[in-house]
Amino acid sequence: MRRRDGFTWNSMIVGLGVHGHGDEAISFFKRMLMAGLRPNSVSFLGLLMGCSHQGLVSEGIKYFRLMNSEFNLQPDLKHYGCMVDMFGRAGELERALEAIRSSPCSDDPVLWRTLLNACKIHKNVEMGETAFVNLLHLSAHNAGDCALLAGIYASVGDSQGVARMRKMVKDQGIKTTPGWTWIEVHGEVRKFVAGDISHPDTKEIYEKLKEMIGRAASLGSAEERSMVSSKEDAAVAGLEELSENGGDCHSEMLAIAFGLMKTSEGTSLRIAKNLRVCKDCHSLTKMLSKVYGREIIVRDRVRFHRFKDGSCSCSDYW
Repeated sequence: MRRRDGFTWNSMIVGLGVHGHGDEAISFFKRMLMAGLRPNSVSFLGLLMGCSHQGLVSEGIKYFRLMNSEFNLQPDLKHYGCMVDMFGRAGELERALEAIRSSPCSDDPVLWRTLLNACKIHKNVEMGETAFVNLLHLSAHNAGDCALLAGIYASVGDSQGVARMRKMVKDQGIKTTPGWTWIEVHGEVRKFVAGDISHPDTKEIYEKLKEMIGRAASLGSAEERSMVSSKEDAAVAGLEELSENGGDCHSEMLAIAFGLMKTSEGTSLRIAKNLRVCKDCHSLTKMLSKVYGREIIVRDRVRFHRFKDGSCSCSDYW
């Protein structure tokens, strides 16, 4: 019974962590200890994910240290990955780099890729190049890494840097990963790519998309432009997640348009995407949840997002 209880507690903590509710995950962890149950590595993984996704840096450090000092648990790659992610999201890139170098997993590309993603968020060219060079040394770079570094270059207006990344992808024949979004409506799963015109109701979908943009603009968000990629995205068109047909409508916007067309008012929309949702689409989805009075739940490559009444469960921290 105690084992089953421990499994249940761990499931709750991990679930809260994945959804970005770090403070609640910590609360459940404390209650777990009070119940006399011993945490394991999964318990701490859930805690660290929650701390990372909510920006709870000091709490994350505390529980990371507690793993070994109090419970004699050795952190593995996933735990170190959470720490690098946590520092990186918070803009503490030097600490993220130190976490990699001091870990027994410093030769794992996952950690360097996590740092590179954080550099994209904070537009840090020097650290981004450090992460990318390490991926090169490990012979582990891919189109997504090139896209991330290209995005960093684009964010600071370095067009030559963007060109170098595009040339590397072309010269090395690195295959890109297309962006896909799935939505289930009335028991049927529909799949969309950026700029998709393969569906029989394509015309209606794009008309709905125009309506969506118009209604968001009428709410005072004319600057919202999520139906197309941002300047940074367009600058690196042709590279993995930023290459959703280089400036065409992103796949999640088409899926949301389809969902709004095919479901009744008040129905929640649930979609999944194989890549990370971009900032523009994230912003527009918040507006759409308010304009249409819909709950929109998105599972992307990084985490869950629950959009409702013009806000997201991630509090714009992801």
